[in-house]
Formats: sequence, structure tokens, C-alpha cells
Amino acid sequence: MVLKNIKKALNHIYFKPTVTRMCPEEPTRLADRFRGLQKLDKSKCIGCGICANTCPNNAIKIVKARIGPDSSKKRWFPSIDVGHCLFCGLCIDQCPKEALSSTKVYLTGVIRWEHNDLLFTPDMLAREVDINAEKEAGEEVSRWTPQ
Repeated sequence: MVLKNIKKALNHIYFKPTVTRMCPEEPTRLADRFRGLQKLDKSKCIGCGICANTCPNNAIKIVKARIGPDSSKKRWFPSIDVGHCLFCGLCIDQCPKEALSSTKVYLTGVIRWEHNDLLFTPDMLAREVDINAEKEAGEEVSRWTPQ
């Protein structure tokens, strides 16, 4: 019995693939239903505030922001404090116009040193401002396979 367990342990040490990964050097496999950083479609958002009312951590505030990068007109859009966000997806589920969606970005665009950098404005959520997440969301995510 003891020899059988030792043999099994040695087989797992030397002949089986490793279980742990060195994140972020080796990308993590993400499930299809993975919920990462939210993305806002400003053309669909009506500024109703249901997402802010639904958020269990009060991480969403409705603020006035430009309609587009070249526009001077302003409307109400959600602003998300990613430092307090649970990534539960309730805001995405409750949006009547499906203006909020979940992406696979969870490292490059989210990890910041200062809390003020974790306050994502509507322009950042709509990806009108570079948040350095396009590399992660583009090429690296395409390599990730569901578990």
C-alpha cells in the first residue's frame, strides 16, 4: 500500500503536466462565462441608473459624460469603481438595453497601484480612452481556451 502511494506520487511529479501556472506569464484558461471588466456601448445606454441601483457594493455611479469622443453633448452614463466591483454581473443582467457587457479583460486593464486609477469613467468603459487592455483582450484571450 505504501509503495503504491509512493509510485503514484512519483508518477505525478515527473510524468504528469503541472497543475499551477505562473500568471501573468502564462495566461489562465478562462471559461466561456468568465466575467471580467465591463464594456459600455454608449449608443445603447439610456442612462436609467438601474445598473447603479442593482449593484450590491454601490460601485456604479451615474455621471454626465460626452456622447462620443468628438461630441460636446453630454448624457448620463455609468461610471464603475472597479476596486469595489464584485464582477457579479448583476448590472449586466439588469440593463434593459444591454448596454453593459462583460469582457475577458481582468489583468492588464484592471490592476492599478492607486485607487483613483480604478475609477473607470464612461469613456474608459466604452474604450474611447486607452486603458492598456486591448493587448490582453485581443491576442492573449484568443489563446485562452475554456476549462
